[in-house]
Amino acid sequence: MKLYNGPTSPFGRKVRVVALELGVTLEVQSIDVYSAEFLDALNPLRQIPTLQLDDGSALYDSDVIIDYLDSVSEQPTLVPAEDRHRLLTRVALCNGLMEAVLQRVMEQRRPESERSPAFVEKLEGRADRALAELESEAAEISAGDLCLDQITTACALEYVDFRYRRDWRADMPILAGWLARFAERPSMRATRPADPQ
Repeated sequence: MKLYNGPTSPFGRKVRVVALELGVTLEVQSIDVYSAEFLDALNPLRQIPTLQLDDGSALYDSDVIIDYLDSVSEQPTLVPAEDRHRLLTRVALCNGLMEAVLQRVMEQRRPESERSPAFVEKLEGRADRALAELESEAAEISAGDLCLDQITTACALEYVDFRYRRDWRADMPILAGWLARFAERPSMRATRPADPQ
């Protein structure tokens, strides 16, 4: 299986962490999604991550890919039946946090005359509310065996550090303490992107 990904995609990183935790081997190819016209045949949205299966077919959207990896792994599921919808809701919250931070980055890369300060403020508000909610759920996040919500939360928080640079730890000490421990997992260390340019 080949995973098409970018060097800093938080969604692709989430897939890579899951694959490492489940012991599923992926060939990872880092691409520039803007010029990767070949990807259109696999994913008409030309988005990453995209997983090409051995039969040539493709899966896309990080959570669809993760569901597939979870189904073919011989490890315990990362989405247990107990509290499944609560866990998936937290995954959606973290996905939204990553998306808000990503959109903020993209907006700030536009020419200054085309940027919308109101849109940036809206995205920052969304990110800050998501962080506050995660702090309120930190005890639940840290409990129990490894699950998808923990992986997604950790990837989202490190993406906030990487791209948003908001100093959230002072306001969210429980979440910060949990991340400090979780971030030392080999899967997290192996997939951490380099500092942005």
